Amino acid sequence: MPDIEQVKAIVRGPMLPVITSFHDDLSLDTDTIQDNVRYLVDGGLVRGKGAMLAVGAGGDFPMLSTEERKRVAEAVVEAAGGQATVFIGVQHTHPAVCRELAEHAQAIGADGIQASPTYYYEPSDADVLAFFQMLSDAVSMPIMVYNTPWLVGYDLSFEMLDALADMEQVMALKWACDNVHVFLRAIELFAGRLAIVDNLGLTVMAHMMGATGWITHLANIWPEHEVALWEQMDAGDYVGAQAEFQRVNWRWLDFRGKMARLTGGEANVIKAAYGLVGRRGGKVRPPTRDMSPEHRAELKALLQEIGVPGVLA
Repeated sequence: MPDIEQVKAIVRGPMLPVITSFHDDLSLDTDTIQDNVRYLVDGGLVRGKGAMLAVGAGGDFPMLSTEERKRVAEAVVEAAGGQATVFIGVQHTHPAVCRELAEHAQAIGADGIQASPTYYYEPSDADVLAFFQMLSDAVSMPIMVYNTPWLVGYDLSFEMLDALADMEQVMALKWACDNVHVFLRAIELFAGRLAIVDNLGLTVMAHMMGATGWITHLANIWPEHEVALWEQMDAGDYVGAQAEFQRVNWRWLDFRGKMARLTGGEANVIKAAYGLVGRRGGKVRPPTRDMSPEHRAELKALLQEIGVPGVLA
């Protein structure tokens, strides 16, 4: 079991939700998943300079069966080949399925798991503690706690973060909340005990306060940019990094937010962007809908304006 400094060294830089690719008949396309993972490794998203999250929300986990989730996890870990950090999402409404997925992640050699409090039924503090204790007892690998109040209706308090950080396997936090002061204060309080990954888009400030990474879907198509952006922060050029973040990442996030208001899910924008740079993203599974030709044209113009290389004519 690694110590906290070892976990901080591998949960570092841009953390990318790997998309789950499908064939035209909407069956799993593991060959494309693996090809895209190798593309990311070749683009610099390697251990210590980035991390991958397989079968998270950006990997369409709610539209996958348990067996499909295992197959995707296996494909990503195999393709990464130990060159990149890989965490596996194990969220589910049923704790027993979360445990099954966690044990599978450990068996296939993943670096850790991501878990949020179970959703649909809003859990109590006692429910959350029992759930993470169950996972901590089930595996001997790092657990990244994912705060998802927009899905669960449950928001981790400082007291709960303190209790979770005391669990032996809980070593990372994927962090977002509705209150910016609370968001930053949590980083100040827990950066010494947890590898904290920004999921709010306040990446430069979070880095200054001790966060070790941030969630970025853009890295799927432009890993070099996101790795370089983190290296710019590591070098202390926060003014330059913030300017670049506003020029590129905020515009990308604005477009993704616009698309999210038109259809559920997270992968349709990334899959369309893959197609626009000559890679295969694949279809999306319902209830998510593929982007319209008009929105694809808008996305193409955006990618060209922010400087994504390889956008097709």
